[in-house]
Amino acid sequence: MYSWACVTVNTAALAFAAPVQQNAPALTCDAALTWLYTPTRPQIGRYEVCLSTEPLTRLAEPGWTIDIVAPLDAFGRSGSFDRDRVARLFGGRRAAVARGWRRRDGEIESVTLISPHPDKGLTRLEEGTLVIRHFVPE
Repeated sequence: MYSWACVTVNTAALAFAAPVQQNAPALTCDAALTWLYTPTRPQIGRYEVCLSTEPLTRLAEPGWTIDIVAPLDAFGRSGSFDRDRVARLFGGRRAAVARGWRRRDGEIESVTLISPHPDKGLTRLEEGTLVIRHFVPE
């Protein structure tokens, strides 16, 4: 019998078996979220933070590990968000996080996927996935 995690990872791998262009999930990127969750002045490259209504398992590429972690471990130390507020918002709940990278158009794109995630005002948790992308020139 397979564990829930194996079934989830295998399901995600099947979702990406079709060409990426046909199944590319819609992302809504937001400068306010970028300001909240990323460094103000990155030493190299640029950041972009987007939202997707898709579950994290649909967005994670095959081979990316999905971990269940404390919320502050998911979001890290960068950005201007109120860490105490985020911790209270999650309560005892943990976040699913997947991290990976890919090469695209002469850049290396580092990706962090987090679900669930706080809304912009840090007042409630939203389903779907927060996508933090860091682009670095090759």
